[in-house]
Amino acid sequence: MYPHTPSQHALLLHPVKAPGKATVARILPDPVGWKEQCWEPWELEAVLASAEGQTDTYLSQNRFRGKRRAVAQVQKLCGLFSDVDYYNVPELRGLSPEAMLAKAMERLREKGLPDPSLALSSGQGLALSWRHTPVARKRLAEWNAAQDRIYRVLKPFGADPKARDAARVLRIAGTTNSKNGATVWVLGNASEKTYRFEDLVEALVKNPARQDEEEHGKPGADLYSLAVQRAARGLRNHPQGWSEVSLWEGRLTDLQHLRRMRYGMGPMEDFRDRWLFIATTAVSWLVVPEVLDREASALAEEVGGWDERRARSDLSQVLKRARRAARGETIEFMGREWDPRHHFRNETMIEWLEITPEEEREMVVTISAEEESRRKRLRDREYQKRRRRAKGVATRPQYDENRTSSFRKRVAAARQLKNCGLSTEQIAERMNVSRRTVQRWLP
Repeated sequence: MYPHTPSQHALLLHPVKAPGKATVARILPDPVGWKEQCWEPWELEAVLASAEGQTDTYLSQNRFRGKRRAVAQVQKLCGLFSDVDYYNVPELRGLSPEAMLAKAMERLREKGLPDPSLALSSGQGLALSWRHTPVARKRLAEWNAAQDRIYRVLKPFGADPKARDAARVLRIAGTTNSKNGATVWVLGNASEKTYRFEDLVEALVKNPARQDEEEHGKPGADLYSLAVQRAARGLRNHPQGWSEVSLWEGRLTDLQHLRRMRYGMGPMEDFRDRWLFIATTAVSWLVVPEVLDREASALAEEVGGWDERRARSDLSQVLKRARRAARGETIEFMGREWDPRHHFRNETMIEWLEITPEEEREMVVTISAEEESRRKRLRDREYQKRRRRAKGVATRPQYDENRTSSFRKRVAAARQLKNCGLSTEQIAERMNVSRRTVQRWLP
């Protein structure tokens, strides 16, 4: 059933027992301005109970850890979306929301994309969303590729390039857009379907129709390099084909785990600047450039207590390089053209942060050649064990048990022959063992 109130909309996106926190945001009168807070899903009904008719109220589409809405804090990816500002396209400006949705659905089907689960009239434009089974942030590379595909298809209709990151908030059904006083309401001809994430990726990213030249600005996001493959070789259960994006997501996960191992959730006592530089570099590969400043500031405030001004100053090189990449610029190094964003080797990260061999064992991607060799030996050992089991070779406990059982049977047989009157020599000859062995068996 389509949601009509803010609480119903929140429950549809974030079920009561779902893990992670959702963000509710509002634009309040000056001097407060933008205000947001993360809530557990079970709290949303009470938080939004009086939000119907409220102006400029927004809800995150995905869920997060901790107190901040940021891509670096994503816990569960729950849906894809597009904010279609068709009022910015002169020939579409006068269309009704229903007519615009019909045109958007026609284009989506023409390009082989599934129908959206939910379509809202946001007061001036359309907000389309594709709900899917929740997945962990390690699938962010696939999620970003699918999100980018939707954006490219709907770009001629005014899709907002800034509304593509996993930490985005969109308007809530039943609230009001203060720009024109219009109510945000649900349009009734979306699919209402919750897709399997794998099915959405298959339809959006692996569909042959995505090769249309009109949608592809540049192929760099989908290219895989041997360097990336080598850097990610130690990862367990990694997806087929590694990209720079999926590599950096794994590294960001490692960095956050390293921080928790060393400092818990408290402030970082050392390595803070280096950690932030590498972590912000990781984020620069995971988000669109339009939101990188916000992401960098959130990360710097959480880890280092920096204000926005200091974050932009100390992390300026990372931010500048991301903007250059967004403009399509490249740099030349060793006779090859490279994306201008920073490319770290695992060894460099381990050296900068002085990651110990014990800590490396807790890492997923950020490991040295020695740790990679250790893991390979373990994998080979496990492979050989599985191979022996498949051939019917007994395990060591099974072998010992069988040997003990056989020994007891032979001792019992020797004693039975002794009771029948046979001599030690006769028993040894009959059982094909030495005389001394028979003597050890008999009492």
